[in-house]
Amino acid sequence: MTTPLIPAPARSGRGSIRMHLDRGEHPATRVPLLNADLDSPSAVCGGCAHKVLKQLNDGRERLKCGLLPRGSRGLRGPDLRDSMPACVKYAAASGALPNA
Repeated sequence: MTTPLIPAPARSGRGSIRMHLDRGEHPATRVPLLNADLDSPSAVCGGCAHKVLKQLNDGRERLKCGLLPRGSRGLRGPDLRDSMPACVKYAAASGALPNA
Protein backbone atom coordinates (compact mmCIF):
# COMPACT_ATOMS: atom_id res chain seq x y z
CA MET A 1 0.00 0.00 0.00
CA THR A 2 1.39 3.38 -0.95
CA THR A 3 0.82 6.61 0.88
CA PRO A 4 -0.94 9.24 -1.24
CA LEU A 5 0.96 12.43 -1.89
CA ILE A 6 -0.50 15.44 -0.15
CA PRO A 7 0.16 18.67 -2.04
CA ALA A 8 1.89 21.39 -0.07
CA PRO A 9 0.17 24.74 0.37
CA ALA A 10 0.96 27.21 -2.43
CA ARG A 11 3.10 29.41 -0.17
CA SER A 12 4.96 26.57 1.52
CA GLY A 13 8.68 27.16 1.92
CA ARG A 14 8.61 30.86 1.16
CA GLY A 15 11.67 32.73 2.38
CA SER A 16 11.19 35.51 4.90
CA ILE A 17 12.16 38.20 2.38
CA ARG A 18 9.54 37.00 -0.09
CA MET A 19 6.92 36.76 2.66
CA HIS A 20 7.50 40.43 3.56
CA LEU A 21 7.19 41.43 -0.10
CA ASP A 22 3.99 39.38 -0.44
CA ARG A 23 2.55 41.35 2.51
CA GLY A 24 3.45 44.63 0.80
CA GLU A 25 6.22 45.56 3.23
CA HIS A 26 9.92 46.02 2.66
CA PRO A 27 11.97 43.22 4.26
CA ALA A 28 14.63 45.56 5.67
CA THR A 29 12.72 48.65 6.81
CA ARG A 30 9.39 46.86 7.49
CA VAL A 31 7.47 49.83 6.08
CA PRO A 32 5.07 49.66 3.10
CA LEU A 33 6.44 49.29 -0.41
CA LEU A 34 6.41 52.35 -2.65
CA ASN A 35 3.93 50.60 -4.97
CA ALA A 36 2.29 47.19 -4.92
CA ASP A 37 3.43 45.98 -8.35
CA LEU A 38 6.28 43.58 -7.53
CA ASP A 39 6.85 42.72 -11.21
CA SER A 40 7.28 46.34 -12.29
CA PRO A 41 8.14 48.53 -9.28
CA SER A 42 8.28 52.29 -9.74
CA ALA A 43 11.59 52.38 -7.80
CA VAL A 44 14.13 49.79 -6.64
CA CYS A 45 16.63 49.57 -3.79
CA GLY A 46 19.51 49.78 -6.27
CA GLY A 47 18.59 53.39 -7.03
CA CYS A 48 18.02 54.48 -3.44
CA ALA A 49 20.20 57.01 -1.61
CA HIS A 50 19.92 54.94 1.58
CA LYS A 51 21.70 51.86 0.22
CA VAL A 52 25.12 51.02 1.63
CA LEU A 53 27.68 48.52 0.47
CA LYS A 54 28.89 46.25 3.28
CA GLN A 55 32.41 44.94 2.66
CA LEU A 56 32.92 41.49 4.22
CA ASN A 57 36.29 40.33 5.55
CA ASP A 58 36.65 37.81 2.71
CA GLY A 59 36.27 40.53 0.06
CA ARG A 60 32.62 39.87 -0.78
CA GLU A 61 30.16 42.75 -0.80
CA ARG A 62 26.57 42.91 0.40
CA LEU A 63 23.97 45.58 -0.34
CA LYS A 64 22.29 46.82 2.86
CA CYS A 65 19.80 49.52 3.88
CA GLY A 66 21.39 52.51 5.60
CA LEU A 67 18.12 53.36 7.37
CA LEU A 68 18.73 50.43 9.73
CA PRO A 69 21.16 50.81 12.62
CA ARG A 70 24.13 48.48 12.77
CA GLY A 71 23.34 45.47 14.94
CA SER A 72 25.62 43.84 17.51
CA ARG A 73 27.35 41.90 14.71
CA GLY A 74 27.80 45.00 12.55
CA LEU A 75 25.00 44.06 10.15
CA ARG A 76 22.19 46.20 8.81
CA GLY A 77 19.38 43.69 8.31
CA PRO A 78 18.89 41.36 5.34
CA ASP A 79 20.91 41.49 2.14
CA LEU A 80 19.15 43.50 -0.56
CA ARG A 81 19.24 43.21 -4.32
CA ASP A 82 19.49 46.11 -6.74
CA SER A 83 16.15 45.04 -8.23
CA MET A 84 14.24 44.75 -4.92
CA PRO A 85 11.13 47.00 -4.83
CA ALA A 86 11.76 50.15 -2.80
CA CYS A 87 9.87 51.20 0.33
CA VAL A 88 8.03 54.46 0.95
CA LYS A 89 11.24 55.91 2.48
CA TYR A 90 12.93 55.71 -0.94
CA ALA A 91 15.09 58.67 -1.93
CA ALA A 92 16.72 58.83 -5.35
CA ALA A 93 20.49 58.34 -5.18
CA SER A 94 22.67 61.16 -6.41
CA GLY A 95 25.72 59.12 -7.32
CA ALA A 96 28.35 57.39 -5.20
CA LEU A 97 27.57 54.32 -3.12
CA PRO A 98 28.57 54.78 0.56
CA ASN A 99 30.31 51.93 2.41
CA ALA A 100 28.80 50.25 5.45
